[in-house]
Amino acid sequence: MQFFIDIDNGSVISGWLIPDNPGETPELVIKVASREDIQFKANVLRTDLRDLGMHSTGLAGFHIDSFTVPELGRLEDVSVVEADSGITIYRRFNPEKHKDGKLLIADSSLLPQMKLMRALSHRFAMSYPLSERLSLETLSGILSLRFSNSIFVSGSLNWMRYGALALEQDFVSCALLRDPFDELAEKLLFLWHLAKNPGKSPLSSHAALSSYSEVLPKIAAVDFSDDKSLLMAFRTMSPSIRKVFRSPMTRLYGSLPEEDIQRRNVSVALDNLAQFSIVGSREQFEQFAGMVNARLGNIIPPSQTLDELQAALELGKRLSTMGLVLDLLDEDVALYSFAKEAWKNAENADV
Repeated sequence: MQFFIDIDNGSVISGWLIPDNPGETPELVIKVASREDIQFKANVLRTDLRDLGMHSTGLAGFHIDSFTVPELGRLEDVSVVEADSGITIYRRFNPEKHKDGKLLIADSSLLPQMKLMRALSHRFAMSYPLSERLSLETLSGILSLRFSNSIFVSGSLNWMRYGALALEQDFVSCALLRDPFDELAEKLLFLWHLAKNPGKSPLSSHAALSSYSEVLPKIAAVDFSDDKSLLMAFRTMSPSIRKVFRSPMTRLYGSLPEEDIQRRNVSVALDNLAQFSIVGSREQFEQFAGMVNARLGNIIPPSQTLDELQAALELGKRLSTMGLVLDLLDEDVALYSFAKEAWKNAENADV
């Protein structure tokens, strides 16, 4: 999907949207605070888009005025979303509510920090949490947006694929690292819960889970209170399942998604992390939040904390003593160790 806003002069909002199927006429929804949604189809023929081969008919433009939305010129909270996906195409910038700036947070964790994502989403006009659910074309288009300077993007954004765009578009790019064993433990417990209760989790249809479909039937049989059961699960992992669990941080920051992770990818990941504006960790979230606030103003509330599963922390300690798990996370263990050493050196330099 691709989209662009040509103008918002108060009384008129116009632009275009190319859906994933360029033969379809796009449908959009206008959302206004305290009003019912207004759904409509593209109503402007864009011969330029047709001639460029971007849309088969050219009926991909839209024109919104006071006939479509009464008192449009006086409204502060107006947004336009794509009807099927709910992806925000445009939202009016409100200087009293929205931050003038672009923020990207890359995090390899399967379970997102929804409280933090919601808090940040309210501070930007255009917000895209859980960005891994978006197609390559859609996410590339979002990172390339030029009609808005108030954008928040977060999720498992592969830096080898999207980093150049983020740098080119002046995003304050942040990497949020995590202890590899805690991340694996949380991931295993969540997948176990999902296998036992299919469809019960609000994230059960999350696109990122598709790569774990082969895991679910096997993980349901694991007894997490028994180290022997855990070891047997890791010992009998198929190559395809091992690839899914193998060093997710190194994969996110140091390789393309389809690559097989090797130790050399740790060096690549470290080089790429050096391009980020801010590199922090969940374990030192207060410092991470402070650095983000220093760059973009106080957008993360002082009271903001991260959710941690105590059971995952306890399981993570046990996993860290298992040789099979150490082999599985070898690259991430090395990457996290180098990152902690860099943070320690930075602290000592500041003293």
